[in-house]
Amino acid sequence: MKDRLTLDVNLKELLENEPRVRDILYTYGINKLEELDVEDIVLDKLTLRGFFRLMDLDDETQGFLWEKMQHLYREMEE
Repeated sequence: MKDRLTLDVNLKELLENEPRVRDILYTYGINKLEELDVEDIVLDKLTLRGFFRLMDLDDETQGFLWEKMQHLYREMEE
């Protein structure tokens, strides 16, 4: 059984447990971290909530991303 998904999950851990999350977050800013070559530095310190703040995502976008990630986690449990 996987750990429960929360906004306080470490982003590096989240991406390791469910690599498809990277595809969801790619157009919302994770690609910027790759382009700046800081991904390895910040991912182990950044939470999902922190990522949303860093990328200045509005509440509607955050909700949309949250639902997509929860759907992935539910698929993993099945």
